[in-house]
Amino acid sequence: MHMQKKDGLKIKRYPASNNRSLQAWSAADEYILRHIKELDLSEKHILIYGDSFGYLATQIKAKSICIAVDGAAQKGAIIKNLEDNKVKSPVTFITLTEETPEKCAIAFIKIPKSLEQFELFLHHFMHNASQDSEIVCGFMTRHFSKQLVSICEDYFEEVSQSLAWKKARLLICKKGKKLEKKTLINTISFNNEPISQHYGVFSSNSIDAATQLLMAQIKTVEDETKVMDLGCGNGIIGLHLMKLNDTIDLHLVDDSFMAVESAKLNIQNATFHHAYNLDSFSDNSFDLIVTNPPFHVGHEIDISVPIRLFKEAHDKLKVGGLFYVVANNHLNYKTHLSKLFKEIEVAEDNEKFTTYKCCKT
Repeated sequence: MHMQKKDGLKIKRYPASNNRSLQAWSAADEYILRHIKELDLSEKHILIYGDSFGYLATQIKAKSICIAVDGAAQKGAIIKNLEDNKVKSPVTFITLTEETPEKCAIAFIKIPKSLEQFELFLHHFMHNASQDSEIVCGFMTRHFSKQLVSICEDYFEEVSQSLAWKKARLLICKKGKKLEKKTLINTISFNNEPISQHYGVFSSNSIDAATQLLMAQIKTVEDETKVMDLGCGNGIIGLHLMKLNDTIDLHLVDDSFMAVESAKLNIQNATFHHAYNLDSFSDNSFDLIVTNPPFHVGHEIDISVPIRLFKEAHDKLKVGGLFYVVANNHLNYKTHLSKLFKEIEVAEDNEKFTTYKCCKT
């Protein structure tokens, strides 16, 4: 597994990436820690958001540390890096729908790619914060948007921005406003039917074009009895499959907890799995697996993620089972699929996307 060292620590990306140029932290993480040196956290309960691989969790020292996680892989990475670096700080993991064990005085946020997820972090903290709390948010300057400041100002009276350091900046928010607690949910209309999803889940304003292209190629589900929507998001693909055959044994899988919770809003009579891999499923057990796979980890493109999922999906399919994949045309998925499947056909393509239909032989 690719490992990088920083200040004597061993920090891993997990799952491992084939792209050795990708780090397990950025200058934004470093800037947050630089700022923390000026703070006394010894008697404070703190909350951490957006710490993808545990770079912050392994180094921040406080009375107690609570980490709000969305990704199953994220939680696994943080646990491994805490163990590898022999960190014994009191750490508690919660989801973004749970309350903290103690009210927290300060939060540290590595600002995510999704502005909605950033707002979800702020909203969650404000309802788990003690009086006179503050938030320190780190981001790379190239990812700055005026909306970041605007979102912060919806929740805090005082919002200040630091000077740039190593092409990173901090937003420091103080004097939280009193706000009503609410569930942050979007509702999308698709084929005159409402589809609901929590803030921060992929494609919040519409069903993305790649997913629509993929669904259009799956016109019947007759002989396939055990079916998986891999990387289910809000569950729109699974919902399409259920409409084609409501007797299927449908399994929806996503690394994102909030995605799985979104899918539950839209589908009944299915089994939901918050997982980043398919280890919990038996080999040779599925008739059909369908996916619009993720290829971003935050702001970074990492096709190690879909390549790993292709291999795992192949192993879980029965002989004769089908695997449908939709891909952006700039991603060389066919080369990787060809190493696994002898029978591959282009089901549909356009100037942006290609849908592959693969059969396990």
